Amino acid sequence: MTRLIRSRGLRRTPFTGVMGAVGVLALSALCPSALVAQDSATPYEAIDDAGARTAIRTLIADAAAKGLPTSPLVTKVREGIAKRATPDRIRNATSLLVDRLEKASSALAPTRSSEELAAGADALQAGVPASTLRDMRKLWPGKPLTVPLGVLSEMVASGVSQSVATRRVRELLIKGASSAQFASMGTEVRNDIASGLAPNAAMELRSKGVISLLNYQAQVLNGMQPASPAPIRPGTPPKK
Repeated sequence: MTRLIRSRGLRRTPFTGVMGAVGVLALSALCPSALVAQDSATPYEAIDDAGARTAIRTLIADAAAKGLPTSPLVTKVREGIAKRATPDRIRNATSLLVDRLEKASSALAPTRSSEELAAGADALQAGVPASTLRDMRKLWPGKPLTVPLGVLSEMVASGVSQSVATRRVRELLIKGASSAQFASMGTEVRNDIASGLAPNAAMELRSKGVISLLNYQAQVLNGMQPASPAPIRPGTPPKK
């Protein structure tokens, strides 16, 4: 999966931040003791302010006690240290991330994995409202939303308007797009934007291409013989 690296101070790139943490978060879900290992691996000693150091320890311990994933928090601390951020800034960034994880946990209830919580927190950071997360959970009550949430966050971060990105992701959820199709579409949209296509136009183009394919597959399953969907290319409006 193509990764997009973006410098945002102490901010993670939504899509890569979510997907890069999947392995560690899955381990935490399977083995609660992994949370302790993650916490002890945090380089607190590199934070020279004792008050901030204690506050960060408490934030992460409290998050673990609430069942929130601590890997994103540990990563946030490490990023701050690597970027030589002040202790107060690291503490504030960690506290804000805890708040987003809690909001994501509430919005994605009743079922939400650690990966989904991290993805939901990134979506909230990108400006996606909690109501959108709740709506996505209702549309996909039994499916993991990690990738759709990550793609939504990255599309907004890439310049696609929130309304367009949300509407198109919602349509794909309703149509039953797979996580692989979401990820592929996200890559194509980013490539189109890098090639000069307007973000909203790129999102519309690629999402309609996926919907066209899904409609074709549905018609085939229903015994119809539709014409194969035409390939979608930048500058070629997809057929509705």
